[in-house]
Amino acid sequence: SGCGKTTLGKTILRLNPAYDGEINYKGRNILDMSKSDLKDLRKEMQIIFQDPYSSLNPRMTIGNAILEPMQVHNKYSNDSERKDKVIELLEKVNMKPEHFQRYPHEFSGGQRQRVAIARALVTRPAIILADEPTGNLDSKTSYEIMEILGKIHGDGNTVVLVTHEEDISLFAHRVIRLRDGLIETDKLNTSPNTI
Repeated sequence: SGCGKTTLGKTILRLNPAYDGEINYKGRNILDMSKSDLKDLRKEMQIIFQDPYSSLNPRMTIGNAILEPMQVHNKYSNDSERKDKVIELLEKVNMKPEHFQRYPHEFSGGQRQRVAIARALVTRPAIILADEPTGNLDSKTSYEIMEILGKIHGDGNTVVLVTHEEDISLFAHRVIRLRDGLIETDKLNTSPNTI
């Protein structure tokens, strides 16, 4: 805890400012990107926060919370088409179509995390940063969330997982350990693991 994992992840997504160095994506230093280029980049990079309850608007149904970024990014031609896509995303994260009309407080922590994952998938991102996605969950629910993230990775998305839980890191294909803000080069693990 406190070694800079979340700060590094948010800096990669340009949610935190970088004060030095470069962040290269597809051959470009994203720190030099204009606001319009950055808006396009944000479609390719999404985040799943540790606490899904605080990242979901309590006055908005989960269906509308997922549908809203579709409207912002002009995805699909109308709200009927968007609603169909929301239901498809809910099913992808093991939730039911009737959950569309429910509010965040009506769900468990694991279900809210599934909603956050579905919302992150709206723009069909190439990279998803999952910041301690199992941090507030019991071990059974944590495993279910990791299975969903594994399927998302299997669909071709890169999932960058931030965790301090040793058992959760076992799901990763590559592990980079940070201690006091520095990479522990002697502890790099690049052997693939399957979920």
